[in-house]
Amino acid sequence: MSEYLVKSLIGVVFLGTVLTSFFSMMALMGKAEHGTTPEKLRRLHKRSGFAALVLLAPLVYFGADFLAELRDGLSVRAVFHFVLAAFLLAIILVKVLVVLVYRQFLKYAPGLGMAIFTLTLVIFLITAGYFFRRGGALE
Repeated sequence: MSEYLVKSLIGVVFLGTVLTSFFSMMALMGKAEHGTTPEKLRRLHKRSGFAALVLLAPLVYFGADFLAELRDGLSVRAVFHFVLAAFLLAIILVKVLVVLVYRQFLKYAPGLGMAIFTLTLVIFLITAGYFFRRGGALE
């Protein structure tokens, strides 16, 4: 199994956890009636967010390893991926700090969560989506 395939499969699971976290909070904050209790939605959001953080560690490791291997030979897509991933890491760090330490800024957490979801989706589509679309999983 290639390193690209492993990273892409982890990326699929990462995207799933981010989607779960995003839609659980969107349901909690944006719907008048929920299919479940608000406490269950908050717990789901917290657990899926923690799972996303755990999955992010190997993605960062594989990405840093890939970056070190290529050195200056990066494609434009890889440069976009690296810049967007660095931005994603910064936003995740800010959101974690807001939620755990700087609670007076909690009103910004929904916007940060939407940015995390958006960046995750864009990064996934330009890398793992491209990898699967060109048939990289079959190699």
